[in-house]
Amino acid sequence: MDNKRTILSIDDSPINNKLIEAYFRKDYNIVSKDGGQEALNWLEENLPDAILLDVMMPVMDGMDVLEKLKENERLREIPVIMVTAKTEMETIKAALTKGALDYVKKPIDFTELQSKIMIAFQINQQKQEITKYKSYFDIHQGMIHAQRIQRSILPDTEHFKRMFPKSFIINLPKHVVSGDFYWINQNFHQKNIGVFDCTGHGVPAAMLTMMGQMELHTIFENGNNIQSGQIFSMLSQKFSRLLNTSGDTFTQYDGMDGAFLSITSQENKIEYVGAKRPLILIRKGSNHLDVNQESLEAKVTNESFSLFEISADRFSIGKESEFSEFQTKTITTKPGDRLFIYSDGITDQLGGSQTKRLKKKEFYTKLLNLQSKSINLQKSDLFNWLDEWKENNEQTDDILMVGIEL
Repeated sequence: MDNKRTILSIDDSPINNKLIEAYFRKDYNIVSKDGGQEALNWLEENLPDAILLDVMMPVMDGMDVLEKLKENERLREIPVIMVTAKTEMETIKAALTKGALDYVKKPIDFTELQSKIMIAFQINQQKQEITKYKSYFDIHQGMIHAQRIQRSILPDTEHFKRMFPKSFIINLPKHVVSGDFYWINQNFHQKNIGVFDCTGHGVPAAMLTMMGQMELHTIFENGNNIQSGQIFSMLSQKFSRLLNTSGDTFTQYDGMDGAFLSITSQENKIEYVGAKRPLILIRKGSNHLDVNQESLEAKVTNESFSLFEISADRFSIGKESEFSEFQTKTITTKPGDRLFIYSDGITDQLGGSQTKRLKKKEFYTKLLNLQSKSINLQKSDLFNWLDEWKENNEQTDDILMVGIEL
């Protein structure tokens, strides 16, 4: 018996439909329709689990189809993800206002789309379980809105790609909202990027991410000469003051772990600061790396590449480090070096034949063995590898990983 979920793809481009079918047919039943009316005719007798809906189509465009779906009591609860080549926020806003759950831009990043489909199924399942409890349903709708707000203040992916053309981001929240976030900043000679993992997950952690992002913006807006090593200390002091004004002991240990990089390509130099989150650098050939003018040996090597782990300080950003100094590590880089920073959701994930946590060595070995591919192609392999490792286990924690080639 076929227990696969069914996804309806509505797109006037046969090529796009074929690409969607090729990517998802292993896990889902894919039904493709090249026009809005044809899709609505099919829906009269069929109910898919999700709909991928192109915005720009002749005769009946995606917005018209979306309106028809939401007017139909039988179809209105099917999650709809808009697929659009248009980047105007008004179009996206209109689709979300009319009832679309989410959207992806063309050309499609299929790992991003797969993640959003998985979230759509999760949301729909939860919605079905709680619709009989109106108050819970209202809370759930608020969570969806909170997710959109949280995502809206993350760096725009197109801006990220302009800063780092050879790069990828894997962002997989455990719940609707996430406790992990990334942050970028650029001036005329330096690029800054941070990955942060807030205490816990879900709503409490998401609240901390908002606070963390606002404080980072404040730090860089008000201080043009901020040194890398000062940033985590400033964040620790701010977190400690904001979370302990009431004397509530439950919040005094809230904070976040993180890795922060200041990249100066012209000088072949990186300044790295870590709070329990290491920096991974992979280099072709050489098995030594200069860190603070001292030679660091590779953690893992193969015939072509060496993987270096630059360790972090062993305390988090927050009250425990309010009066501590974080160490800045200066790394001498080469063009072609690849940098990876990630939250601990990857190595905390339960899976495998014995349902154990993913060992760091296994993760590093997998990462090293992917380096024969361009960094832009590694995202899909890592995504699928993590999904296979997880098997039937629930996601343990939020997962965030950023890879960059210099």
